[in-house]
Amino acid sequence: MENKFKDALEKGEFVVTCEIIPGRGAHEDAQEKEFEEAKKIYATGRVHAMSITDNPGGNPALLADRLGEEFTRDGIVPLVHFTCKDRSRNQVISQLYSMERAGIENILFMTGDYQSTGWAGRARPAFDLDSVHVQMLASEMNAGLVVPGRKGDVTEKQTHFFNGGVVNPFKYLEGEVIPQYLKMEKKIIGGAKFLITQLGYDARKMEEIIRYRDERGYDTPIIGNVFLLTRGAAKLMQKGAIAGCYVSDALLAKLEEEAKAEDKGKAARVERAARMVAIYKGLGYAGVHIGGFGVTADMLNTILDRAEELAPTWRECAAQECWGKPGGYFVYEPEVGADGKPTGLNAPAKSPKPETARESKVFKRWGLSKFFHHWVLTLGKRGGKILERRMDTLDRKKGVYRHHGLEHTGKSMLYGCMDCGDCGLEATLYTCPMTQCPKCQRNGPCGGTFDGWCEVFPGERYCIWYKAYHKAKKDNRLDRITTYITPPNHWELYGSSPWSAYTHRRDNCAGRIPVSLGLDDGVKGGVTDETDLLKKVDTNLP
Repeated sequence: MENKFKDALEKGEFVVTCEIIPGRGAHEDAQEKEFEEAKKIYATGRVHAMSITDNPGGNPALLADRLGEEFTRDGIVPLVHFTCKDRSRNQVISQLYSMERAGIENILFMTGDYQSTGWAGRARPAFDLDSVHVQMLASEMNAGLVVPGRKGDVTEKQTHFFNGGVVNPFKYLEGEVIPQYLKMEKKIIGGAKFLITQLGYDARKMEEIIRYRDERGYDTPIIGNVFLLTRGAAKLMQKGAIAGCYVSDALLAKLEEEAKAEDKGKAARVERAARMVAIYKGLGYAGVHIGGFGVTADMLNTILDRAEELAPTWRECAAQECWGKPGGYFVYEPEVGADGKPTGLNAPAKSPKPETARESKVFKRWGLSKFFHHWVLTLGKRGGKILERRMDTLDRKKGVYRHHGLEHTGKSMLYGCMDCGDCGLEATLYTCPMTQCPKCQRNGPCGGTFDGWCEVFPGERYCIWYKAYHKAKKDNRLDRITTYITPPNHWELYGSSPWSAYTHRRDNCAGRIPVSLGLDDGVKGGVTDETDLLKKVDTNLP
């Protein structure tokens, strides 16, 4: 079947995708009604792919790839969402095999919402791979996955995935914005062929990410998220009940006013969506991703027709749709028009970065960690030489999986160590990504952080990457988070001494991929040497 979505993006056409939520159950009446409406939407001929969500909100639902197979048989091009939250890496590969066999090419990889419900209690989170890793995996499968065979390595047939990722530019703390964009770069380097933004209603942020991408030297198409925002959904977003979505007090007040109309604000929602489409197109986005509750074919046509009418006045629309956080951080200075008023867009000049972390617990144990790393864990120097010799002696005498209670006890007391054996502390500047991040994110934050807080523990735990950014900034060492991609956790090391794995170069530190990230280094983004992006790391385990 012709892949209209991929072909249009590669030709530079403005694409349109429309979102469908499979929902719980297999043959529920509400599902059948939604599936029929999805077919009507696609039949308009104005949609390049139907976008199928993967267990949104962390609730179990019909598999997105299963519905994608059904759509493919019906001649509908699917864009299947694929999250990391419920699958080990083996299950990820199995489902990718199935999608390749079914002819599904378009996949949108993302971290996914944290699990909220399950049978007889909350499900156990997986998060074996992160959203950077799955981009790399799909790229390797497209090149021909190399797997061990009985007579040596075997190269599988190439797959045909057109894989993309998600980025959230609608953040308003420096310590959230910059890590988001750094992770976006990692996804692009890992092989993402397109990006879709999280939803937001701020033209400055909509332009900011395009400007950032261009300045970093990438040409990856970005698709803008257009959500028909109701008052009810806005209330949930405003109080953080829907992770990763920002709604300001001013926008909520506007929606409250619009809801007083006879149609409960429906016409205003459609008009706002049309303005958003016009803005995205005017800014140079590759397309739009339209979603919301109760979207119909008629509504889609109305939105797109109205967006065409508004296209010449998209700058005026941008000035209307600036519902950002007052006093929030932007990478660039605001653009000011001839009348001296803000235009709702950005100027080329960079904004200052004055933000400092607000609480001492962001830096808790940071000084002790730096001291110990400098004097004991710097390989080939100082106490590192002694540690290497000691680990080598213990490995030979007692084995890799020997008792290492003193090491584990100390790390448990300081960092909450779970004894994974492949320590990620140094990569995240000494906040354990396995126990202090519910989603185990080793390459950057998920999209759900709010005001620096973890999505799962708001007001209790800061995001580990918010903390890492401010630690690196405080030491004037942002290169600590801008110069490498961390590989997946080596679970074969579980229960073994992480110091031994570190000194013998078996852990994730040895497998890091050197890259250039961020605006301040003046170097185009990408891998910084000849190291193969998809290289394997030999763990050398006995």
